[in-house]
Amino acid sequence: MDPSERRRHQRLRIDGRMAGRATVLADFRIVALSEAGASLEMEVPMAMGSQCDLTLNLPHSAVDLRGRVVHLQAQNPNEQPPWLVGVDFESMNDMDQALLQSFLDHERRRAL
Repeated sequence: MDPSERRRHQRLRIDGRMAGRATVLADFRIVALSEAGASLEMEVPMAMGSQCDLTLNLPHSAVDLRGRVVHLQAQNPNEQPPWLVGVDFESMNDMDQALLQSFLDHERRRAL
């Protein structure tokens, strides 16, 4: 084998003795939103109970938070996209919480 085609470091066989977690970036639409959670419409399902980092793009800012998937429902009988994913919010910093609260207050006033 040509030396230029070889890896810089040899890989060791682990054979499943270690595990990990991959973060997948996926777009979503917000169907419903509150201070405690959201319903998201997504093209890919998320695992029940899994943690997720979300960025909610509000009109004049973005809110970053961590949530947990508590509900998963196919939108059609063939279990094809889109999926309705329910997420409970677990943590966000004070600034993001204030931005989310301000947005929700504004939207609630508009709905009156």
